[in-house]
Formats: sequence, structure tokens, C-alpha cells
Amino acid sequence: MAKCPNGHEQRLGLKCRICGSDLSYRGSIEALRILPKVDPDYGKVSVLTVESPRLLVKAGYVGEVVSGQSDLKSATSFQAAAIHLRRSCRYFLWKSSQLPPRMALVGMDKSADKFLVIDTTKPLSVVAISALPKLEHTALIAVVADEESTPMEQNTSYVALSLALKKGLPVIALSESFEREMLFFTEDRGFATGGDAMSRLLAPLLEAADDLMDLLERDLKLGIKMHCLSAIMAGSKSVFGAVTNALTAQSYNVSLGTKPEEYQTVHSLVFSTRETEAEFEKSFGAFRNRKFKGALSAELRFHETTSPLYDLLTICGLKGDSPLQTIAGGYEAIIKSVPELTVDGAS
Repeated sequence: MAKCPNGHEQRLGLKCRICGSDLSYRGSIEALRILPKVDPDYGKVSVLTVESPRLLVKAGYVGEVVSGQSDLKSATSFQAAAIHLRRSCRYFLWKSSQLPPRMALVGMDKSADKFLVIDTTKPLSVVAISALPKLEHTALIAVVADEESTPMEQNTSYVALSLALKKGLPVIALSESFEREMLFFTEDRGFATGGDAMSRLLAPLLEAADDLMDLLERDLKLGIKMHCLSAIMAGSKSVFGAVTNALTAQSYNVSLGTKPEEYQTVHSLVFSTRETEAEFEKSFGAFRNRKFKGALSAELRFHETTSPLYDLLTICGLKGDSPLQTIAGGYEAIIKSVPELTVDGAS
């Protein structure tokens, strides 16, 4: 904006409308070189999925990495041309170099909390985890192979999980069978399966992202990286009666085939009306003392909602890397035939 010698700003013209002095456009050019500060809001939570169904969740950024017939890029999608990795994971490594700058470009690294939702039975999961830059406050929600998976799926999942653990990522693991059979009730659309069920499961976890990340990072300090999960979505007193019954029922539907003696930490996230908080706190304490008295850490965190139905999610930290041992047979069987498909070969 032009100014006269007396400092009066004017839009267009030859004379100042206030004092009549000549306007100096030459003197205004320097000010035009100063660009306004760009300060975008990247949101509190970012989610990146890899070979996982598209999610309908609320987050500052939701993107996906998938394999397809050709290379495609958009603001929310990174598609890599499918290349079979049977001979060597390194076939995909040239694409991995494109992922870190892509994540920085969309600002995923600027969010307070980052979540990766990855199907580790798919070859692209190995590439994505290998390419992942070091990001603070990042957790992996992984679909993992189980005893029903093929040896190739077990091998791929074993490699992907091993790489994630090497990178120090806290992992919440859902077995392939658990993910396939998920069935959750939604108030607006009835029962949800597949990608809708995954979205329903993740919605409260992302809503409580700060609490979830805090609990996972506290477990990391105890040397605990692997976790399983159990959930009751849209629970009610008419179905379960006392909260203790809900906690007990929940303990029989766990995302991995783990045993209670393997649990080192037990953390519950509750989403319910304020008047139920005291009952949840009391019931969780009794449940913990009855079933997990030896847990290194146990805590319930409550989030108030207005819905008459409640969500109850419990995340349990596991001793060692037991999920890897479950699928180690498939891993070993594959590398006997294809030695390149080892963890070291993908690093």
C-alpha cells in the first residue's frame, strides 16, 4: 500500500487524500517483498494407513499408502505400482525413499500424535516401516499374521513387526482373524464390519490420543513395546449389568491369542457419562486386583460423553515379543527357500 511523505497510507492515486502530498510507489516496493507468515494448522492427530481399508475417522490428517497398477500421488494417497517381493524386499526400496519427504510435505510430522495403521501381512508394510523417518509420539496399530495365516503372510508380518520394534515403535497388534471377525454396533448405521468396524474401533482411541500415547510411551520406558487390545463398543447396563461383568466379558475377546500371565500392564480407556465414572473406577480396581495383581502398571482413564452407551477399551502390554513367536514358524519356512526375505534383508 502506497504512502505519502507524511506516512498516510493510500490505495491508489497520485495525491494523498488526507494531506495532498505526492504518493511514492517506489518507496512502497520494499514493503511488498515481505510475505505474510504462513502458519498452517496441521491438527493434533495424524493417521497414515498402509494396505488397510480406508478409514472414516476424525483427525487432522488421514492418508494412505497402497499398492496398485501404477504410481499415483495425491494429497492423501500414495500409490506404488505393485511389485512382487517374493525374491527380495529390496525391489521396493526405491519407492521407500519417496515416502519420508511425502510425509513431511503433507505435514504429518507436525502433528502432536501420529498413528500408523498397517496390515503387516502385505509386502508394502515392510517398505513403509523401513522408510519411516524418526518421528516422536508415533504408534503402530498393526494387523498381524496368526496361526491361520499362510507362511508367506507370517514371514512378511514377522519382518514388518521386527522392523517396527527395532525402530522403537509401540505396537498395538490385532491378529488377522480378530480384524476379519470384528463386529461393532454403531448408533447411526447399525452393525459395522470390515473397514467400518476398524474405523469404529479407532474413533475413541484417536479421540483419546494424548492419553493413549502417554500410556504407550510409559510402557516403552518399562521395556514394553507390544500390546494387545480388547474392546466393548456401545455397551450398556441393560446388556452387561454391572461394569465388572463388562470388564470380565471383555477379557475373553482379545486381539491376540495371548494369556493373562503374559500381561505386564493393563490400561483401560472409558467413554461414558459422568455419573458412571465412580462405578468404572471401582470396578476396574477390583478387576485388576482379581485378575492382574502382578501387573507392573494398571490405570483407568475416563472420558465424558453424552451417549447413554459406553465404549470400554483395554490395552495390555505384553512380556517380550510373544506375537512374533507365534508366527516364527512361517518366517523360518520361507527364509529356508528365499534367504533374502529375512529381517536383515529388509533393513
